[in-house]
Amino acid sequence: MQKKESLAQVAPASAKAAVKPVAKPAAKRRVPQQERGIKTIEVILKAAGQEIARGGLGKLTTKRIAEAAGLSVGGLYEYFPNKEAVVHALASQWLEQVKDAVAAIHPSKTGCTDLIRYLGMVYAAVKPLYQQVPGVSELITLLSSVPALKALEHEIDLQVKALLTDAIQFLVPYVDKDHCGVMARTMTILDHHLLIESIMRDPAHAELFESHRLICHHALASHMMLLNEQGRLAKPRPEAPPDVT
Repeated sequence: MQKKESLAQVAPASAKAAVKPVAKPAAKRRVPQQERGIKTIEVILKAAGQEIARGGLGKLTTKRIAEAAGLSVGGLYEYFPNKEAVVHALASQWLEQVKDAVAAIHPSKTGCTDLIRYLGMVYAAVKPLYQQVPGVSELITLLSSVPALKALEHEIDLQVKALLTDAIQFLVPYVDKDHCGVMARTMTILDHHLLIESIMRDPAHAELFESHRLICHHALASHMMLLNEQGRLAKPRPEAPPDVT
C-alpha cells in the first residue's frame, strides 16, 4: 500500500523536524455553524499565519497557534485535529480570497470597458493578498509541494481562469474564447510571479518589476484589442432587404 504524504514529507527542510505525518491533514473536527465558532476559526487562522510569518513552518506547533489565538490546545483541537489541518485551511482561505477578489471586479459589475484598465484592476485587487496576509510566502511554497494543496490550487486556478476568460471576452467579444483563455492564463502566471519577486524575493527592484508589468500588460492587451477589431471588421454584414418597389 502506498504511504500517504503529509506536510512533514514535502515541506521545506527547515519545517520537517516539527511537522508530524498524519493521515488526513485537511480534516476539521467540526464545522462551526454559529457566529462565535466562525469567528474562532478566523482567530485561529490569523494566529497561525502570524506564527508562520514569525518563525516559519519549522517552529509552528499547535501550542504556539493556540497561545497566539488565546485558546488552550484543547480548545484548538475542537476545530482542528493538528497543525497540518490549520495550514491547509489557511492556504484554502488565501486561494478563495484571490478568487473572490477577481470575481468582484468583473467588467459587468464595475462598468469597466477598457482591457488595459481591467488588467490593472485585477493586479491591484490581488496585490494586497500577497502583501498583507501573514505567512503567505510559506503558504505559496507549500502549494506546489503538498499534494492536497496542489490539487486545491489547481481547482482554484481553473475557477480564476474561467472568471478572467469571461471578463476578457466580455471586453473583446470578437476574439474567440480559446484565445481569451490563453490570455487569462498568461496574465495569471505573469502577475503571480512578478508579485512574488517584487514583494518577497527582490523588493529592492519592485519599481522595475512594476514598470515591466505595465509594459507586458499594455503589449498583450493591445494585441487582443487589435484582434478584436480585426474580428469585428471581418464579421459578415447583414444583407440588405430586397427592393420591392
